[in-house]
Amino acid sequence: KVSRAFANIVSDFPVQSCVAVEWMGARLGAINPTKALIPASSTKLLTAAVALEVLKPEFTYTTKVHGSVDATGTAADLFFVGGGDPLIVRNEYVASEKYPTTSGTSLEKLADSLVAAGLQRVTGSVVGVDARYDDKRFVDVWPEDFHFTEGGPLGALMVDDGVVLGQINKPDDPAVAAATELQNLLNAKGVLFGGVPRHDVLPAGIPEIASIQSAPLTAIIQEMMVNSDNNTAELLLKEIGFASSAKGSTAAGLTAVKAQLVNWKLDKDVQLFDGSGLASDGRIPCEVFMSLLKTFSATMPGLMAIAGETGTIRETFDGTAVAGKLRAKTGTLNGVKALVGYLPVLNSDPVTFSILMNKTGIDNQTSYRPIWYSLADALNKASGSPSVEQLTP
Repeated sequence: KVSRAFANIVSDFPVQSCVAVEWMGARLGAINPTKALIPASSTKLLTAAVALEVLKPEFTYTTKVHGSVDATGTAADLFFVGGGDPLIVRNEYVASEKYPTTSGTSLEKLADSLVAAGLQRVTGSVVGVDARYDDKRFVDVWPEDFHFTEGGPLGALMVDDGVVLGQINKPDDPAVAAATELQNLLNAKGVLFGGVPRHDVLPAGIPEIASIQSAPLTAIIQEMMVNSDNNTAELLLKEIGFASSAKGSTAAGLTAVKAQLVNWKLDKDVQLFDGSGLASDGRIPCEVFMSLLKTFSATMPGLMAIAGETGTIRETFDGTAVAGKLRAKTGTLNGVKALVGYLPVLNSDPVTFSILMNKTGIDNQTSYRPIWYSLADALNKASGSPSVEQLTP
């Protein structure tokens, strides 16, 4: 049924498309599955897979504050040291987001810890320290109109995606922005400051006062996949580089990702320039996605957006038979639309699918949604009832 339904919609796909559908180890339909096309944000599936392999699912980020607090509760400076956590947030920021951050690391909790440690006055200021990663704020190949909007400025210390609440524009330096957010919070809790937030390095011998840990890597990846968070993807890529070569850079991360793809024998025709898929020079074949969907089938479905309910497909497939069931990672750029994921089947393995479409205007709802919905209808013809157990005497 799935194969026949797929065959009936083959002509709906643009010429520049790759599509693949599998169920229970069988290929039920495909169009140019080995053709490498622009993947847009579906690239994040590769970033997620390599992060799970290199960093491990239980990995957490640690963010620290160093300073010398005397008996009167006074410190000269507070050094806010970034550990790469992309999800440090203030409560007010989350409330303002189109796709609210999930599994965020609470800046309020860190501020409360400092107050609980006896901090009352800082003669200087909060100093942002982001030495873990390089100081390249944007990926080289990104168009300038993506800067500050779609992604970046990037750094190992980021709070609220680099935003300072109450300011219209993001500061150029995310470490200063993060220091400003922490200083503003502490100020509101009664801590007095003598200087303005700044960016510097951590001097030797300054003790740690407080720290916060992120949620486990699986929760970080889920936030990235569900909300298609570009900053999270890029900082994850830098952390992959740091873990692999002690260099927290996009280039080091890409080298590590490519090495892992070679190890998985999935490197053929893959071209990567970032971790988020904002780079329109990127190319990935559908076959690569299919292999990763299979390899990570125990973990990945739970890390994806749910049709009609969450993230980038919360307003898609509404009222269809796959709403609340289909789980996928989307991808969108001008002239690019992608959907990669799973359709769970009762009493059976899920149907896996990948679809990349490259055509002028395909990112318009009127162009891609009819194709997506037809594909979903075809996938939904898979049925695992009755189960093998029910048929066994």
